[in-house]
Amino acid sequence: MDARYQVQYDFQEWHDVDVEYAKKAGLEEGLLVGKKIGLEQGLEQGLEQGLEQGLLKGLSEGKLEMAKRQYEMKYHQDGEWLKECSPEQIDIFIQFILTDIGYKELKEKVLSFL
Repeated sequence: MDARYQVQYDFQEWHDVDVEYAKKAGLEEGLLVGKKIGLEQGLEQGLEQGLEQGLLKGLSEGKLEMAKRQYEMKYHQDGEWLKECSPEQIDIFIQFILTDIGYKELKEKVLSFL
């Protein structure tokens, strides 16, 4: 093998190894960057969804507590039974609490709505 061919062969081998290393390093770096971006986006979406769900749950609990207080103030009866109601039943309750209806009839109407 003459010297020129050997130099060319050595350069090609070095170049192939260098390109392979660069590709591998680039893929690993790209994976790390992609993973970091993915985690950040997932965390952001998770926080947004968590806040939204928390607000909805807080509104639902607040509505229930207000309904219970209204019942107890208007009828001087225990309103614990309202805790067993669905959100739709609480909405029905809110519609009827402002009307001239007795507490037994109100409770029957709300509990009969499924």
